[in-house]
Amino acid sequence: MTFLSVLVALLVERALEQYRPRRRHTWFAGYCRRLAGSDAARRLMSRPWGGVLALLPLLLVVGWLQALSHDLGWPLAFAFGTLVLLYALGPRDLGDEAEAFLAARDRGDDDRANTLAAQLCISAAPRQEPRRSFAVARAVVVLANRRLIGPVFWFVLFGAVGAAAYRAVHLLAERLHAEDCPAGMRRYSDELRHIVEWAPARLTAIGYAIAGNFDAVAHAWRTFDYEPGDGPLTEAENLLAQTGLAALDTFPDDADELAGGTEITPGHVLVPPVVEDALALVWRSLVLWVTVIAGGSLVAALA
Repeated sequence: MTFLSVLVALLVERALEQYRPRRRHTWFAGYCRRLAGSDAARRLMSRPWGGVLALLPLLLVVGWLQALSHDLGWPLAFAFGTLVLLYALGPRDLGDEAEAFLAARDRGDDDRANTLAAQLCISAAPRQEPRRSFAVARAVVVLANRRLIGPVFWFVLFGAVGAAAYRAVHLLAERLHAEDCPAGMRRYSDELRHIVEWAPARLTAIGYAIAGNFDAVAHAWRTFDYEPGDGPLTEAENLLAQTGLAALDTFPDDADELAGGTEITPGHVLVPPVVEDALALVWRSLVLWVTVIAGGSLVAALA
């Protein structure tokens, strides 16, 4: 049943756009605003595990509904798990955004391409090619974990409550950064986010190694050295950026080498298909892990 929930959720996310939920999470944003404005919540969440306690009521409700749906039979359990996983993915579709960027870039709509690149990139996006496309490719291999692999990983481990917890932790950290609250609240919510990212980020990197250039990924992983505070990417995101680009035989320095690249028409620089390759790598890696989940479910069913 876990495999079927994952398969259906990913199918809706990727292929059945008309059935994809609109994940606004506005109610959760209001909850975070109340936390940021409450003196008691500020004191609580300025402690290491304050974020866990702040999310506990939501997760208890989801856990209770998960247990209830299992008691009522597998159809309800399947429907509930699939629905929660669907809402935990994203919140925006990675493929749609990357393809929209490519369409704008290829038709020469620089304003639209720059806007889409800024929405995708975690750090500031360059405005000139080919650096802009390299930045988007890096964002794609990083965001694949946050939007797809991470929720699926925690769903496989703990069901609906695991996927809900992963998304809630991310949303809490993001919302608190937009609110006027003590630095301790932001710091500990970020640390909680880093904890839930650690394992799925490494599984994502392993998927990149298998689906891409294994030797290059292994070398990038062995030589990976993260310095805290070095830019907006976290440790897990930096690891994904390095291993994902290595899997494509693409390195950040390549953008500098191509910065004065050949113009195919006046004003249009020849850009390697790094964004397209990054998307293809993400889909291959995702298929790999779905296959592993299918195999594990089959073994569990036969045991």
